[in-house]
Amino acid sequence: MKTCQPTADNWRVEGKYDYFLSDPRNYLGLNIGFRSNVFADIDRRSYVSAYFGRKILTRDTLTFDAELGVGYVDTDFVDTGIVVTEDESHTGAIINLIGEAQLFDSKVTLYFRQANIINLESAEKSIYRNAVGLRFPLFLGLEAAAEATTDYDGAAADGKEKLDETLKFRIGYTW
Repeated sequence: MKTCQPTADNWRVEGKYDYFLSDPRNYLGLNIGFRSNVFADIDRRSYVSAYFGRKILTRDTLTFDAELGVGYVDTDFVDTGIVVTEDESHTGAIINLIGEAQLFDSKVTLYFRQANIINLESAEKSIYRNAVGLRFPLFLGLEAAAEATTDYDGAAADGKEKLDETLKFRIGYTW
């Protein structure tokens, strides 16, 4: 009998709120997130951040935003009994970059997102998340996307890979 070997066991929930100032290119924001990744021995990682953002490019077919702020990260590792990694928390500098380019008469969107949490206590334990993808409409508000991501987790559990590369294909809804 053939058994299935899991290749992923993770989840995440993220929320973001932006408040635009009198100059609509500038905004303040809050970000909160929770995630788990059993294969990385992360039982739960939570973070909260506050930032100042600026819309640097605001053309119809090309946008680019940059955000700078501070955040707090708390990580609880899985106790495997073999390798014990101490739970940790730290303050970090937040640097986020978000860009989009509309292609083919705005039917296809090329996008880039980079989220950085630079550990202020130990730079080698910083977290970097990057995504590059293409998003295009299907029908009735549905859209599809193909995305390549790289996640570097300098605060990974002892003995675990720090770099995770993924190709994602998804279907979503736009309103």
